Amino acid sequence: MTENATPEPSYRQISGIAESNAAIEQVIGSAKRTLRIFDFTLSNRGFNSPARADQLRAFFVSGRVHRLHIALHEPEHLVRECPRLLTLLRQFPMSIEIHRTLAQARNAADPFVIADDHSVWHQMHHLQPRAIVALHSPADTLPILQRFEEIWELTEPAVSATTLGL
Repeated sequence: MTENATPEPSYRQISGIAESNAAIEQVIGSAKRTLRIFDFTLSNRGFNSPARADQLRAFFVSGRVHRLHIALHEPEHLVRECPRLLTLLRQFPMSIEIHRTLAQARNAADPFVIADDHSVWHQMHHLQPRAIVALHSPADTLPILQRFEEIWELTEPAVSATTLGL
């Protein structure tokens, strides 16, 4: 395969946390510009692991226009339990946005991670371990990307790189 060749699309079902974390790592690794994440709290997703922090740091360092948008129902968990992600937020404040869901967006119950417009990890319901991962598959990613945009419209900034007011 040449450097500019498009990777073959792949799609598979996942049934556990370890498989999901490996799939999330693959989705993040496939990103070229933008990562979008929707979750309740980010717990059990590996976002405080040293390897995930290194992977995200490499993503930000490789391009000044790289962005990470996170929409959470409960961002307090991230503040308490994900110091590595908060360190990245302080190091790359113009690249990371962390928002809290509002209104109807609070009804969303299917966490996902999207890379650009081509790869997605999608858990069918936050209480069930079943998920899918579609890599280099815009057709599978587009509906979830549209869903993220709908959720993002109903969010407000929740976690910033500064501690103003303390």
